[in-house]
Amino acid sequence: MLSWHDQLQQQGITVRGPLTRLPTEEDLAQTEARLKFSFPESYRRFCTELGPGRLGDLLEIWVPWHTQGFFDAPRDIRNRLVSLVDASGGTRQSLKEKAIQFGYVVLGAPPIPRVISSRSAELFFLPSEPTAGDEFTIYALDHRTPHGTPPRLVKLARSFTALVLEGFTGKRLNRLPFVSAPGPDQFAPEFHPRELPSA
Repeated sequence: MLSWHDQLQQQGITVRGPLTRLPTEEDLAQTEARLKFSFPESYRRFCTELGPGRLGDLLEIWVPWHTQGFFDAPRDIRNRLVSLVDASGGTRQSLKEKAIQFGYVVLGAPPIPRVISSRSAELFFLPSEPTAGDEFTIYALDHRTPHGTPPRLVKLARSFTALVLEGFTGKRLNRLPFVSAPGPDQFAPEFHPRELPSA
């Protein structure tokens, strides 16, 4: 099985710079125990091989990390899904089940937002929707809605691998309404690693 570094390289994606710290299997297991959720193997390998970072200026990927004060790590965000508009062809108006955020989609021009706002959308696994193998459907929550109206639930991919290799490198995410009129760097063929803080 090709490493994520090699898979990205085959797709013409440049990985910018090495990292000094990467999550370990122990970090992943600790987060899985806290969330009561098993990450897909594709995401697990991404975490331990590449770590956190940004694909182009579009997808910010988080990884499990347990340094005090570090917040950009996977979490359950079901409390944000109590009111929504299903923009993926469904009729759901809320989601009460577990939803595991592992990053966000950047919407709009730089600078890259560091918090969830109308310029970003939570990126999450929905464990209640398993797909092939150990994978789950991946959604985003788009907050660019008129004032007072719920955010939009948008289906992005059927697996983490599909999100990266088809959605980003194949630019399928460009077809979604909420990524329309992308900036010139949104699909830039680069992965920018993000250094994790020391313990």
